Amino acid sequence: MGILGKPNTGKSTLFNTLIKKKHSIVTRKAQTTRRKTTAVLVKDEKQIIFTDTPGIITNKKNINRGMFKEASNVAFEVDLVLLLFNIKKDSIDDIIESVKYFEKYQIELVLLLNKIDLLATEDFYKRVSIIKDHFKNKIIFSISGKKNIGIDQFINYLIKNKNFINDKPFIQKDLSKNLNYLTEIVREKVLENVHDEIPFNLDFKVEKVENNKDMSVTIHITIFLKKVSYKPIIIGKNGENIKKISMLARKDLEKNFNKKFHLFLFLKVIKYNKNTKSNRSNNDYLG
Repeated sequence: MGILGKPNTGKSTLFNTLIKKKHSIVTRKAQTTRRKTTAVLVKDEKQIIFTDTPGIITNKKNINRGMFKEASNVAFEVDLVLLLFNIKKDSIDDIIESVKYFEKYQIELVLLLNKIDLLATEDFYKRVSIIKDHFKNKIIFSISGKKNIGIDQFINYLIKNKNFINDKPFIQKDLSKNLNYLTEIVREKVLENVHDEIPFNLDFKVEKVENNKDMSVTIHITIFLKKVSYKPIIIGKNGENIKKISMLARKDLEKNFNKKFHLFLFLKVIKYNKNTKSNRSNNDYLG
């Protein structure tokens, strides 16, 4: 099942809430999810495979074209599209336009009206009523991915009403060996702790992962910068900012994997042009 929607509708937050573990990064900046991420929820001896996607937008920049293509492709690969909307910000026209796009390809949809916790009760009932009146033939759930509201009802609907294939179980790869996942954790902390002049499309590369005798893990990650001026922003006064970034990323890794991590971050300025290939480790695995 693919989670699709515009930037900042809460796709990654919902994804993490559904899986009950942090798989996708979440920041205040739009378009922080750059690659699709897949994880499995097991309930009542059934597997539901969810895919988080970049926000669907149109933009002439190369990165956004690639992200748009990746997100759009997911809609044709999954059994069900979960179309996510920000109920506070998205207009009825936005919702109609999005639904029409997928309907012309006869793609099965469930509409998820997210961030209901941000609305006053009267506004909530008014907006939901308008949307449901317009889409009487659609399955619609009002949820809050952040506050975990309406999530259990949505999952129970899937379990009871969708056809499950009797096939071999999907085996989730070990996230600790997923280089892309390791860099995404660091990228989240960078974006949370820098000014807006730092772009979201920084490149990261895992240089080394070492399993130590005491069961701890040592990781070296390089952050590639397009401008020299980005360096002091990320480092901060007396190196305090990059220390904070490293500490927060390390705590996330230790929480997710229940083991000690030693994380070392390095900055490198590199000249980019349209022919320069990304240095990011793209869905690579160790082991």
